[in-house]
Amino acid sequence: MYRSTRRAVVASLLVSSVVCGGAVALAPAAGAAVPAASCTVTPGPNDTYVTITGEGFTGPRKLNDGESTVDLAIGPDGTFRVQRFQKNVDYTVLAVNEDQNFIFVNCKRVGSAATPKPQNPQNTTPVQPGSRRDIAQGRAAGAQAGAAAAKKSCTTEPVADKSGQQHSDAYWKAWTQAANRAFNQVCKGS
Repeated sequence: MYRSTRRAVVASLLVSSVVCGGAVALAPAAGAAVPAASCTVTPGPNDTYVTITGEGFTGPRKLNDGESTVDLAIGPDGTFRVQRFQKNVDYTVLAVNEDQNFIFVNCKRVGSAATPKPQNPQNTTPVQPGSRRDIAQGRAAGAQAGAAAAKKSCTTEPVADKSGQQHSDAYWKAWTQAANRAFNQVCKGS
């Protein structure tokens, strides 16, 4: 009697292990789950707006800023990008359907990529009007403008455009001298 009971138990264990093994083989692996969704908020230049980007989402989705909710256009690759003028609020991406992964995702604030670090630290201080640096900048800009004007035509001399720039008289004097010198050198050489 024990033998027949033992055979029945062993047989049922074998059958159940095959059935469960097949079910486990058909189920997706835990590592192959839907990739994590993320959302970031980046300040725009001059801190006038924010850019909100996200990835890993399935549509449809909505963006909530604590007061209002708007539809998001999710791309086929699961990404979105929008600009908003509400800068000091917490943004959240919401699911529209109950069966969607990631019912809500809070957006994380990141620093602005638009503020580059200065390449040359000595040029970060403002130029004093009439200083050597001011005059040198006038010479450099004038030489460039004079050469450019000569390449266009040797009949029209360079003229300084002082409308949108605040520079000292020394700057403009150096600019004019360098522009005329560069203009004459290029035009005499051709």
